[in-house]
Amino acid sequence: MSIINKLHISEICTKNSSLKDDVLNYKKNNLGIELWENKFHPEYFEKEIDWLEQQEIHVSSLQPNVMTIYPSMSVTEPTDPAERVDLFCRAIDRFSRILKGGVMPTQTGADPNGNEDAVWKASVEAYKKIADYAAERGVKIALEPLGASLMNRSTITPNISIALDLLHEVNHPNLGICADSYNLWESSALDQVSLCGDRLFLVHLADWTRPRNFHDRRIPGDGLIPNDDFLKRVAALGYVGDYVVELFSDGVPDSLWSQDPNLVIARSKKGVADAVHKAGL
Repeated sequence: MSIINKLHISEICTKNSSLKDDVLNYKKNNLGIELWENKFHPEYFEKEIDWLEQQEIHVSSLQPNVMTIYPSMSVTEPTDPAERVDLFCRAIDRFSRILKGGVMPTQTGADPNGNEDAVWKASVEAYKKIADYAAERGVKIALEPLGASLMNRSTITPNISIALDLLHEVNHPNLGICADSYNLWESSALDQVSLCGDRLFLVHLADWTRPRNFHDRRIPGDGLIPNDDFLKRVAALGYVGDYVVELFSDGVPDSLWSQDPNLVIARSKKGVADAVHKAGL
């Protein structure tokens, strides 16, 4: 199956649209969906899941409200890693019906005093529990290395090589890697993604020009990331999983979040299609 047939849009790309609008707009463009837990209404959650099951749209993954073991820059509470793990497992329970065979990305978070050793040790034990818990419910867990700018803000794994070290220590077949071209392209991701083997569980795509804040990503093809080379290396692994465009765009004058969501969706699909064509895939 071609990459475009495996392409999904993350709901963060259309942050200001409702869950229903996201599903209908993505389907209209023959795209799958990466869900965000915060798009679901607490009172109508089960009804929304029921409705989603009827829509015949493929769900690649879910971004839960709390996705890090330690606090992250975007989600600071609760501070107790045990509470955060419980919330993560709660999200697995809530979405397992719609996410069978899908992926939940996660990051380590960070200690405010820079105690990477404490975060590492807590993450190893947490991911053993989470990976087991998710496996019993048919969900995969993918550790996502973040860019160097987020080191000791939201992660202690700023590249794939270090993330694989953590995976090796956890030693669980249900824990893999989410490789994000935006986060990793400046830290040799084009080389390091080749190390993932069959532990690559999910691929995120975006583009980069010098950001004006932490939430300033570009549509694939509008920046400097050689996504074509990245996709070639992913394909060389025999990867058969899903591809997801993930765009943050907040606090900038040309924010993608304030634009016509259908235009953002269409441009994202074309940008990935151009990269696929350039890669000869």
